[in-house]
Amino acid sequence: MNQRGARNVALKKLAYTGLFAALAIAANGFGIFLPVFGVGASATLTFSYIVCVMAGIFLGPVAGGIVGGVGDLIGWLIQPAGPFNIFITMGSIFLGVIPGLIFKLKLTPVLKIIISFILIFVVCTAGLNSFGIWFYYVKGKGFFVFMLGRLATQSIVWAVNLALTSAMYYPMAKYVFKLPQEQRQKAEKAARAGKEQGALRR
Repeated sequence: MNQRGARNVALKKLAYTGLFAALAIAANGFGIFLPVFGVGASATLTFSYIVCVMAGIFLGPVAGGIVGGVGDLIGWLIQPAGPFNIFITMGSIFLGVIPGLIFKLKLTPVLKIIISFILIFVVCTAGLNSFGIWFYYVKGKGFFVFMLGRLATQSIVWAVNLALTSAMYYPMAKYVFKLPQEQRQKAEKAARAGKEQGALRR
């Protein structure tokens, strides 16, 4: 790739990073209340997972981490809910870093998405985010008791975001980022399906 082509790629990546960061800010300010097992952040369906994970997948771990961190920080500045919580911001950064690293592995995209979300659930949801909320806001309750209660609703948030991310990945890869590998995999899958149908007709 020549210097001009490399610069165009860098500018496009920068533009996508800014777009994802704006979407992350919007996602952090929007949520759907879940009337089960408590109130507040532990019972709110948010979609910041999807934005940060997609940024990590398509732009890499550094850009994904920037999207998560900027989205959380600016979202807090616009609509602060108590004191600044560094643990929540760290969890948001890892939302983009983890899938960015996992997608460097030679596995199928769906498997990489599942692995990413499992690690996100352990590191971010159960770990950093739960500890941050407990440390800053919860009084008179042990951390593990609080974490187990919070995970009852966060598992719903996690599962919804996992399903939506898996459903959105191939359209994003093919039509937005135009990844040759994904186009080839879809073409090969369609060709195999055509051959199988032809064999059945015989």
